[in-house]
Amino acid sequence: MELPEGVVDILEKLNKNGFEGYVVGGCVRDHIMGKTPHDYDIATSALPQDVKKIFDHTVDTGIKHGTVTVIADKKHYELTTYRIDGKYSDNRHPDEVIFTDRLSGDLSRRDFTVNAVAYNPQKGYVDLFGGREDIKNKIIRGVGDPGKRFREDALRMMRAVRFSAQLDFEIEKNTLDALMENHELIKNISIERIREELFKLILSDNAERLEILINSGMTKYFLPEIEAGKTDYTALSALSKNVVLRLAYILKDMGSEKAYEIAKRLKWDNKSIRDTAMLVRLWDRDITSPYSMRKLKSIAEDITPLLLELKSVIEGSSYERYRELYASVENDCTSLKDLAADGDDLIKAGFRGQEIGERLNMALDYVMHYPDRNNKNELMDYINEKGR
Repeated sequence: MELPEGVVDILEKLNKNGFEGYVVGGCVRDHIMGKTPHDYDIATSALPQDVKKIFDHTVDTGIKHGTVTVIADKKHYELTTYRIDGKYSDNRHPDEVIFTDRLSGDLSRRDFTVNAVAYNPQKGYVDLFGGREDIKNKIIRGVGDPGKRFREDALRMMRAVRFSAQLDFEIEKNTLDALMENHELIKNISIERIREELFKLILSDNAERLEILINSGMTKYFLPEIEAGKTDYTALSALSKNVVLRLAYILKDMGSEKAYEIAKRLKWDNKSIRDTAMLVRLWDRDITSPYSMRKLKSIAEDITPLLLELKSVIEGSSYERYRELYASVENDCTSLKDLAADGDDLIKAGFRGQEIGERLNMALDYVMHYPDRNNKNELMDYINEKGR
């Protein structure tokens, strides 16, 4: 396994100081799958205080849980001391963390076999649970007793489904059975962490595996409105990997008020909540003419391309046809800020108060019908003629 220079230096320094160090988890899994790892996590027999003595540039990112970030070769690498977790009273975090000098103890507490393979250049792979074989066979399997793993940290149940979708792996039967048996424990997990896993799942190439999540019973605790078999979730993968777009597809039949309520329940940011609800409200709008496209842009300018994509997938219609129509009006005036006349012009013409806004909106609609007439003189003539 070819490692970055910074990682090699860290492992060598640990070894020279009498400690072990291995890269673990997703980076090893990705390498075995033939993918380029994005980051490298390192497990070590060195205690946090030892790591801080060995390396000049460190950041205390999770001392309580044994994690110190080492800056090497201008990059950040997390080093975590081998540990054995104590009892999990809240189904999410261990009540205590017990450090150990044995790699086997550290690997045995991990979630899935595919994430429990370690590697260093001197010893090669350390694979105590058949992770490489499961990667080869495209299987998600809990380490040891999967039920115990899920009771320790209930979020692992959502991670199992998410990894299945991201990696295109099947969930092994005992692991899936344990997920079904313990599904109600998801209610003990914060909505923010649930949202994170849910969004990673629906942004994957196999987002239709959302059905597994629904069938498990987990979604009734945070998204009871969605049902298995009611929506064609295979269509999710036909949409761009935009979470607002894909969530809007899932909620498309619920109405904008319910979509807003659900997105807000997920404790999302305000803009994403509004955009999701707007897509749900407008996707079935009739768009057959340049005027109707300009009108749509005036209502939802920054999400119109998303709306057109959503509409085409739901309808099974041509996205290119909508794109061409959109491109034909893209530079036309569809907002008051681009109107050739403004409030000052109307005040000079003798309009006051509420009628200024009314006349400007009337002029905007006129321009959306006749885009080549967006000039001040013609607009003021129209306003004076129609507005009196």
